[in-house]
Amino acid sequence: MAYLALIVEDVVINKWEITDEVVIIGRAKDCDIQIDDQSVSSKHARVVVEADPYLEGASVYFLEDLKSTNGTELNGKKVKREKIMDSDMLKIGFNQFRFVSGQHNPLEETAVIVN
Repeated sequence: MAYLALIVEDVVINKWEITDEVVIIGRAKDCDIQIDDQSVSSKHARVVVEADPYLEGASVYFLEDLKSTNGTELNGKKVKREKIMDSDMLKIGFNQFRFVSGQHNPLEETAVIVN
């Protein structure tokens, strides 16, 4: 199962599983992941889960900024909508999250390396 891990000084403080097709991140009480921090907009960003068009049964994850005041970063770069991969770092306000996809990639087992 995919999840977002809140990271503070290289320590996981909290984890949220991504169980819905859309997960809203923000300061508002009705957000799926609520962050009580003034640097975070009320509805700051969201994670969208879509079916992978190339791998049956797999999912693709996207990070989307919801026109937040301070922007949303993926691996140090501001984004509007970007695909996220396992171990990517997301920044929402002053908060750092690591994305963990939890998906096993069977293609890695079938790869042939030629020297």
